[in-house]
Amino acid sequence: MRPAALLLACALPWQVHAAQPPLRFIAPMNHAMPFGRFEQGHLTAGIVKDISDHIAARLGREIEYVPVPPRRVSQVLAAGTADGVCYVARDWIDGDFHWSPPVLEHVGVVAAHPQAPAVVSLQQLAGLPLGTVYAYRYPQFERALGAQFVRDDAPSMLINLRKLAAHRVDYALTERITLEYHNKLQPGDGLKAALQTSPYRTHCAFTRAHELPLQQLDQAVRDMVRDGSVERILARYR
Repeated sequence: MRPAALLLACALPWQVHAAQPPLRFIAPMNHAMPFGRFEQGHLTAGIVKDISDHIAARLGREIEYVPVPPRRVSQVLAAGTADGVCYVARDWIDGDFHWSPPVLEHVGVVAAHPQAPAVVSLQQLAGLPLGTVYAYRYPQFERALGAQFVRDDAPSMLINLRKLAAHRVDYALTERITLEYHNKLQPGDGLKAALQTSPYRTHCAFTRAHELPLQQLDQAVRDMVRDGSVERILARYR
């Protein structure tokens, strides 16, 4: 046996895995905490990073993050410039991707400042400016309000909630965990959930532009949900 072949034959399983290229995950640049924190253009913390890190670790792979403007996420993923992106719903991005099993269950809320009028239905929001995040899609509001869905876009949810606290808008669309995270850090703002919207699920989406171990990626997601890893990640931000 040639020396090189002998060395390969004697390699331990983890050494073989180490030779594989890193998994490249998209870091959409409109994320804010608790979903993502960017420092000098790099994703450094948050739910999206924690979940993606866990998936890569379960496959024995290193991970790299590709910061991407929100409107280019579909394009980058379709081209195979990145391998995957987590925290996406099927109606948020367009393209032929492999979708993982559900990762997160979300409860959407209409957040309001303390003096905002009470809301009991989506129809009460027709024609009112609603705090939204640039390039985010809000299918429930688009269906319910149609042309009367008036977006007031901000670059991130953090800025949106600051606008809400400053009474620049009366209502903003967000997730319950984001609102709770903000209120934990800024209790003086007194922001409240004026209305709960329909729950929804988010997944990881993976490119079909090149070969990936899709069954292993799906199994990693299932195992994380089943063994409580996802819930423990969320608990850090509550």
